[in-house]
Amino acid sequence: MLLVTAATSFEMEAFATVCPASGGWSPLITGIGPVETAMHLTAVLACPTVSFRAIVNFGVAGAYCREAGGAALLDICLAEREILGDLGVCYGEMTEPLRGEGLTIHDAFELDSDLLAQAATALTSAKVPFHRGTFVTVSCVSGSRRRGTMLARQHQALCENMEGAAAARVCQRFSLPLLELRCISNLVEDRNLQQWRLRDACVRCGEVAALVIKGLQHD
Repeated sequence: MLLVTAATSFEMEAFATVCPASGGWSPLITGIGPVETAMHLTAVLACPTVSFRAIVNFGVAGAYCREAGGAALLDICLAEREILGDLGVCYGEMTEPLRGEGLTIHDAFELDSDLLAQAATALTSAKVPFHRGTFVTVSCVSGSRRRGTMLARQHQALCENMEGAAAARVCQRFSLPLLELRCISNLVEDRNLQQWRLRDACVRCGEVAALVIKGLQHD
């Protein structure tokens, strides 16, 4: 059984419309942000009613404006690595990671390479273009291009979201593989909601996530 997670009902409804439950997956709406995600995912995994073999987290993301290799609106992105981007010391728009003797900090997570390869194969077979790379999880959406550029350069990252690193940490604790797939709803620039494609990104991500999950079920 796959546990399929999304932050909001909008994202999950778009997915469920094209991938009706057939015994192969179970949905979980985690809520927005790392705290809600960690709480709801832990609650399910700590007392499971079924045995899950993997977690698939999907949703929308904001793409960092990069000189080359960046993602555009409605592009699909797969996570190779998740970074908890604003856990640390804040200096204006600069965040320095917490480090020090005696501190155990979990703020970087490598995602499952086998699931990533299977997802990439499914997307390639379906002729769906995609990016893959590092995602940054934030508690506060970046409202300026300056902050987005800082995070992108610091972590060599593609995009930001608000749940992925929390899901990765919980999966690490429960020894479960995680796949994360996102669709770009906006660029991380000086905030301009008129340029966002949130609803379109939810639909697009739901469709592509359904395609990938059907591929995982057949493997």
